[in-house]
Amino acid sequence: MENKKSKTGLHVFVGILLGIIICGGVVFATYELGYLTFNGKEEKVDTENDNATNNDQTEEDTSASSLEFDTSNIKNGGESSYTLANYSGTINISIDETGKVATLSYNRATLSNTYLLNWDLTGVEEGVLESQTITFNNKVNDVLFSGIGQDRTGDIILFLMEDGTIAYIPVYQTLSTNGAEGLATYQTISNVKDVVKFYTASVTSGTSSGVTVLAQTKDGTLYDLAPMINNTSNNE
Repeated sequence: MENKKSKTGLHVFVGILLGIIICGGVVFATYELGYLTFNGKEEKVDTENDNATNNDQTEEDTSASSLEFDTSNIKNGGESSYTLANYSGTINISIDETGKVATLSYNRATLSNTYLLNWDLTGVEEGVLESQTITFNNKVNDVLFSGIGQDRTGDIILFLMEDGTIAYIPVYQTLSTNGAEGLATYQTISNVKDVVKFYTASVTSGTSSGVTVLAQTKDGTLYDLAPMINNTSNNE
């Protein structure tokens, strides 16, 4: 009789132990799946959202760093050295190794003829280049010589800075007002931040068409820079 009681007690103990193990497994599984049950209500644990937020942050940081002009990321350059440059045929722009100094080279006669400026070219030798230099506070990530409007009077030089801001030179306005020496000055667009890329685009409005430049910010938003050019701060 006592033997049967012992066996019965053992069975009860084993049953309780198995029940505890099974319950623990269920709790662990529901936690791993992101669900917990309290007071008969099922609640979703927000671990997936936390992971998604962390992943988004990581991707954003990686994306931002990948857009910097870093020549160490060039995989097939060998022993070559690289700096940013843009050659338009009228004004050639090059950025030095520090990324902060831009040199704008030009032939005075070419500028006068291209933009119909009627400068006095006495003593100016054909093919001889002059230059102006700009020193920025921040590094330049990209430089673009493009246009806004329908003719050369809308030519513009855009500098995309490391901090996501834009500096620019309105070429014709500068040359016609201050001469070639005016190329040593620039203006900034203050109402667009976090820019990562420029696009030259064709634009049509009603029966008119022309060219503009779009600036893309890191969240994917695009801004037409044409209406912003006249609403800028003074040269830094």
